[in-house]
Amino acid sequence: MTSPKVVSLAAALILSGCTLGPDYERGTALTAILGLDGSIADPTAFAAAPDPASIAAENISHWWERLGDPSLAPLVAEMLSNNKDLAVSVARVRQAQASLENVAGTRLPNLDLNPSATRSFTTNRAGDRTYTNNFSIGTTLSWQTDLFGRLRRSERSQAANLAAAEADWQGLIHTQIATLVRTRVAIATLERRLAATQAIAESRRATLNAVERRYRAGLESTNAVDLHGARENYTSALADIPSLENDIAATTTSLHVLLGRIPGASPLNMDALANVPPPQEVPVGVPASLLDRRPDLRAAEFRLEAATENIGVAIADLYPNLTLTGSLSSSDTSIANLFDVTSLAGSLMAQIAQPLFDGGARQATVRQREAQMAEQAAAYAGNILTAIKEVEDALVAERKSAARLVQLESTLREVRLAETSSFDRFRRGIGSYERLLETQRRLQTAEQTLLIEQQNKWNSRIDLLLALGGDWLDTAPEQTSIDTLSLKTSTQESGTHETHS
Repeated sequence: MTSPKVVSLAAALILSGCTLGPDYERGTALTAILGLDGSIADPTAFAAAPDPASIAAENISHWWERLGDPSLAPLVAEMLSNNKDLAVSVARVRQAQASLENVAGTRLPNLDLNPSATRSFTTNRAGDRTYTNNFSIGTTLSWQTDLFGRLRRSERSQAANLAAAEADWQGLIHTQIATLVRTRVAIATLERRLAATQAIAESRRATLNAVERRYRAGLESTNAVDLHGARENYTSALADIPSLENDIAATTTSLHVLLGRIPGASPLNMDALANVPPPQEVPVGVPASLLDRRPDLRAAEFRLEAATENIGVAIADLYPNLTLTGSLSSSDTSIANLFDVTSLAGSLMAQIAQPLFDGGARQATVRQREAQMAEQAAAYAGNILTAIKEVEDALVAERKSAARLVQLESTLREVRLAETSSFDRFRRGIGSYERLLETQRRLQTAEQTLLIEQQNKWNSRIDLLLALGGDWLDTAPEQTSIDTLSLKTSTQESGTHETHS
């Protein structure tokens, strides 16, 4: 007779099983170089949450709220609710979640119910018919025991894919908000450039009037060449106005698309934007561990983790697969007797499937999965190097842009003084028109260059915030949340996530 201890041990082995293949761990070199925590985010946490997307929303740094622009908050809220690219990303998160639930369901037993009813007749030689009723009901219970962890590895892989989709969604939120801020800055810069051009045109009109008066008065210091030059100078300034107005209109429709509006269907009411980003200095030696918050890096790491789990799936396919099947049925000519003990029949079957020969296909699958893991590892390492480069480039660009702004502001002050002096000398008849014309053109160039450089400094700050996955402050404002993004996803329990044994 079989020992109860042996039966208990066999049952425990079937229920617990073992897991083949490697487990993902962060490399010690990576953690040492970047100063990152050796632990990684648990992808199964997304599956256990009632709303997986809420985790992504809560962990996003609200860096845009510290840019000093009160007009951004309602625009960001509207974009998060209506942006179509974000809706596409949300749909991908839902697909990944459904895939995880699908794989998690395969680890549980399958129970099928098969009721049926038939009515048949026979006819004798006299032509009389005899009718017979037959009723039956049966249930079948089948369960893959997952002795070597193929299903568990598959579930972990899908959980990592879901976490990667969540991180991609987070990254797209950052990117879209950055695009929104850039577009907002571009519109404000174009409006200031338009106002400066209109002021220059008005100044040149005043100069043209002065030249015309002097020409009509017959002064020797003013000739027809000066008159035509003044008119050309004035009309060239007027010609720049429609081009800037066209750029403003095109940029505004781009902002409409970001907000999910019909382009050109509604006006935008925004307050004036500050000339430069708020005076929030970047601390020296921003810790590299901030890169661990970057959604694209976390997505790459989760995909590497999923590829690692897939190796275990392929290795488990090399080993036997045990399936337990039980059935219970009842059949009788009367419904009342279906549940009578005498009409019951049942069976219990254990089936082991062991691959013997497949031409090396399964071994090739293992090598393929190993190569896919190596690909994801190389991609992850490359993404880290790129992220560090982006931080360094953004820091240098912001510093150099700030230094260039100081010089451009000084240049603009001097050119304005020179233009005022040249016009006063020309009006009093002691200065040449050629000198005034040259000074006015240099003034227009200086004003436009300064405004464009101010926009560049904004973009450098945005590049830095994107490179860091947010700003360098530890606390996020409590008054704003991203609940405006409607992502309602019903999540069922995905089963127990067992660890390596």
